[in-house]
Amino acid sequence: MTTIDVTIVQTIETTAGLSTQVVRTYETGMMPQVGQKIRDRSFGHGIDRVIEDVVLDYEAGDCYVYLPIVMLNDAEKEDLRDYANEYVRHGWEWPRPL
Repeated sequence: MTTIDVTIVQTIETTAGLSTQVVRTYETGMMPQVGQKIRDRSFGHGIDRVIEDVVLDYEAGDCYVYLPIVMLNDAEKEDLRDYANEYVRHGWEWPRPL
């Protein structure tokens, strides 16, 4: 079975205009599709997120899956850091920390 690397991208924004992204990469034999649901411990118990976009990079053999933006209302920079660090605690990477 042929496998591909799938990188899940979660953007986190605040209503004040700050934003960051966390990512998690898996090797899988399944091709993700827009509309499919993803479940991850970092989302909370029993919470799924729906795939909004899938981008394939055939040259690199990579697949990027984009989830809906998480909007943090009335959040400051430190709140955004804390939220992103929750993902990191669950095995995600934070490529460009604030």
